[in-house]
Amino acid sequence: MTGNNFFDKPEEIIKSLKKTDVISIFFPYIKKTILIDKRSTGDEGSVILLTDIARTPRERILSLETLRPNFPAIENILLIPWTRYVISLKDSGVWKAICDTLEESTTKSDSTDKIFEQLTQLEKRSLINVINGSEFKTIWTRDN
Repeated sequence: MTGNNFFDKPEEIIKSLKKTDVISIFFPYIKKTILIDKRSTGDEGSVILLTDIARTPRERILSLETLRPNFPAIENILLIPWTRYVISLKDSGVWKAICDTLEESTTKSDSTDKIFEQLTQLEKRSLINVINGSEFKTIWTRDN
């Protein structure tokens, strides 16, 4: 989906989460990605990671193949740009769906809690930088 349709219908995201092997929710403003790989083998279970944002879908797939070389090729991947505040993941029910999905596949819930806290802190730092102007430049000034 494109535009705001995906955000206006979190149930679409939740439905897609259930039937997709790999989910990448990326936050352009803080340049981070929640990467969820629900695939598992006898030795390795599903995983949720907080990683740097990838420049392209292909780059994301290659990074995951490097992280999990013992897994077969990815059959399907869901890429979700999340341009809203991090807390809106919880407000929309998407975060609960992620946690529920991972619990079904035996991933520890403290991983999800830590990742959510890290995302919240990164977003907070980013907003402080916007206010302070430490990472931004004024492109025009107001005439007095």
